[in-house]
Amino acid sequence: MSLMRRAVVVLAMMLAAFLVSSMSAQGIEKPREVVPVFELPGESGAATRRKGAVEAQIEALSARMFEMNDWMYHNPEVGHEEVEAARMLSSELEENDFLVEFGVPGLDPDFNREIIDRYDADGMPTAFVAKHRGKTEYPVIAFVFEVDALRADPPFHGCQHNQQGASMVTAAIALSNVLEENNLPGSVWAIHTPAEEIPPPTKAAMVAAGLFDDVDFVIRSHGTGTQARRVRGGLGNCCLLIEAASYEFKGRPAHGASPWSGHDALDAARIFFNAVDAFREHNRPSFRFMGTITKVGDSPNVINEYVQVDHWVRNADFAGRAELDTVAAQVDTIAMGAAMATFTDVEIRHYGSYYNGTESAWMQALAWQYINEYGDEDAISDQLGSPVGWDEAGLGSVNVPGLYIRPAVSGVPSASGHSHENAAITISPEGHRGLQQTVLIGAVVGLRLLNNEEIRDKIEEEMGQWQQWGIQEGLIPERLVRN
Repeated sequence: MSLMRRAVVVLAMMLAAFLVSSMSAQGIEKPREVVPVFELPGESGAATRRKGAVEAQIEALSARMFEMNDWMYHNPEVGHEEVEAARMLSSELEENDFLVEFGVPGLDPDFNREIIDRYDADGMPTAFVAKHRGKTEYPVIAFVFEVDALRADPPFHGCQHNQQGASMVTAAIALSNVLEENNLPGSVWAIHTPAEEIPPPTKAAMVAAGLFDDVDFVIRSHGTGTQARRVRGGLGNCCLLIEAASYEFKGRPAHGASPWSGHDALDAARIFFNAVDAFREHNRPSFRFMGTITKVGDSPNVINEYVQVDHWVRNADFAGRAELDTVAAQVDTIAMGAAMATFTDVEIRHYGSYYNGTESAWMQALAWQYINEYGDEDAISDQLGSPVGWDEAGLGSVNVPGLYIRPAVSGVPSASGHSHENAAITISPEGHRGLQQTVLIGAVVGLRLLNNEEIRDKIEEEMGQWQQWGIQEGLIPERLVRN
């Protein structure tokens, strides 16, 4: 969003918050979770014709979309190593007049240190932003996607990320072509956000680095499921509130024949995990404690000089971020105690904080209209889903309104997430139909946003209301909102 427009929106949000708080002794009222489709502003005949042009574009681009999707299925790459997939998708965009820039300048030094240490990924080299003709004219519609496979042996696309890149790149190309042909105001971007399957959270780091500062609306997908359901507007997340920390225990090495000469970092790690287990029962059932040893010596007859523990504290209570911070600090104390008990040292790094994100009821109304238009009736559920936001770490979707596209395809077999069966869906006839529905829904939602200023204004106003209400209810900290 441009600085001038951002300033106008911020002033409007402040005025709205003041008026609401003045009128209601109860504080800021909760915005509507569901906007009926019939309340959406109508479209002109010209806008309807443009939608037909988008459909024609997607029909022409589908064969290449299937090819890209299937290639990534057969050539999976793990997080921060998505070199060939990023090259293929960026080349496809460049051939269609997108200017592509790789890497993320301005990354937080602590975050960058973390990904260098873990993945040798200085500056996130596989990330890229592609802008159609280099434009940053309001409104900027960004199609965001991941392409990393599960870090298994061998890796595979059990989370269907191969469908994300293929569908979102195709949607960006189709929409940009129609925008250009009709001389519509606005800009179309495509953004690759790497390494979603592994920590630390890359999208939050890219937002913090300013990469999304000029983005006005985000459109995303996640693959082909067995059912489409409408999601309520509001604040929530996919994966619970999380505080992620690295504990590096540093001892003194010694030969196994004379262990009294050393201080064992592995002993410190063992005591840490045992103490955390004892700590569990003193926390509410909403808390989860999850950890693993990521680095350790590989010789049994040497006292370990260095052991790294990766540990997450999670809270299922979406309003429990302050309590999560308290518990995470207590786990830090446990780590320091384990180091003291073994005469070792510990370095503590909190490398990832996962917050709630925002779901727009107005954007969900748009998606619901087109899910019903393009989806299969028997794959559409009447049940409402919970808000999750488009960014699993919260920072992005609490600041930029966005939408997950959930296609409705009949006959998709049931499969658990992160399974080989789930990956196989992506290259099946049902998976290919899911790709077509996803790109149709995503592209026409983007077109509607470009066509209709009234809808854009309603979404931006609603975004400010959810931010203010979320701060009031303790669902997001005020410092998270980037104005």
